[in-house]
Amino acid sequence: MKKTVATTTIGCKVNLYDTQALLEGFILAGYDVVDFGDFADVYVINTCSVTNLADKKSRQMVGRARQRNPQGIVAAVGCSTQANADKYRGLGVDIVLGNAGKNELVALVNNFNRGGLWSLVFTPSKDFEEAQVFSDTDKTRAFLKVQDGCDSFCTYCIIPYVRGRSRSRKYDDVMAQAKIFAKAGYKEIVVAGIHVASYGKDLGGGSLLSLLGDIAAIDGIERVRLSSVEPNVITSEFCEFVANHPKFCDHLHLSLQSGSDEILKQMNRKYTAGDFRKAVQMIRAVSPDIAITTDIIAGFPAETDEHHAETMAFLKEIKLANLHVFPYSAKDGTQAAKMKLQLTKTVKTRRVRELLALSDGLEEAYYLRFVGRVVDVLVEEMNQDGYYVGKTTNYLPVHFIADSEVLQNDIVAVELEEVRDSKVFGRMK
Repeated sequence: MKKTVATTTIGCKVNLYDTQALLEGFILAGYDVVDFGDFADVYVINTCSVTNLADKKSRQMVGRARQRNPQGIVAAVGCSTQANADKYRGLGVDIVLGNAGKNELVALVNNFNRGGLWSLVFTPSKDFEEAQVFSDTDKTRAFLKVQDGCDSFCTYCIIPYVRGRSRSRKYDDVMAQAKIFAKAGYKEIVVAGIHVASYGKDLGGGSLLSLLGDIAAIDGIERVRLSSVEPNVITSEFCEFVANHPKFCDHLHLSLQSGSDEILKQMNRKYTAGDFRKAVQMIRAVSPDIAITTDIIAGFPAETDEHHAETMAFLKEIKLANLHVFPYSAKDGTQAAKMKLQLTKTVKTRRVRELLALSDGLEEAYYLRFVGRVVDVLVEEMNQDGYYVGKTTNYLPVHFIADSEVLQNDIVAVELEEVRDSKVFGRMK
């Protein structure tokens, strides 16, 4: 009887890619895949340490795995284990890995002898660790990891310490992976990395834009989407690419974090609110309907009511499509955790609520702009409460009715009719 493996992922798109690579290693070794909620011989938790909540959730997954099979092998890998290996020793974990050497996990599991914990937290790699993926957890879009690590060292962020310095995937390996996804039938590629804008700087040539163009040129790829980037990536060359490339999705997640220059400086961000405004203006000049979303941290140390008001006013001015809002969470090992004037949970919660309320209004206003238009929708789900569900290139969540059969992964034209409950509804043309 075949052994079984179950995985779960906490964190970012890069983690999702890494988990799938690990899973395929087990498949090639003869394991059957089961859901993480089921009984399995092996459980793999790909952990996250970007916030304290992510650390906590990562450790909770260990407990759940051990409850489901007390005799199973539990392996914890990734950022949280890299930063906090000792905290996993008493949780019933059998194998601990950091962010390097994940390719060795299958061999470690197969050679595991119960009775001692394998603690193998390596120094983050100086080179990109190649791992091909032949399918993805998402049926309609594939996450393509092209870069790992970060050189920015923002004062609130632990990632450079647990993932190491920025390093790029070799061009030929990226293209080989993209062609695998295209052959598997994926029509949309999401190009992802920890600091994806730095792609190519360590390779002695090549650039992110040329890479995006080459991926888009692969037969079968209909859409190329870019994960989070900073405003300084928005150059005239970037805008020209967006304006002239029909397969590049009109959706950008531009990292902001705060609308106050004083707080941005304390965060060690490499731009000002003015730089962000200019980037938004430049990209909208060539793509007026583009969806621009961002991240905001509420309650950074020493953030006053005036700083928060600056952020609110700035966001109202530039009218983004959506905000991803997070309360500041002090991370051990970061400079911000040592800063004075840490804010109370009450203050952070209030500011989060105000930002989320603003986000809801911005999102609805953006969605309403498209009512009455005909848009292309990549179908993700079928027959959800009588509707087909999918996304546009600018990431509108569309629920639509069709008079003829529609298949998952089809791209269909839909006329949008109304907005309700943070969704856009329409009918296939």
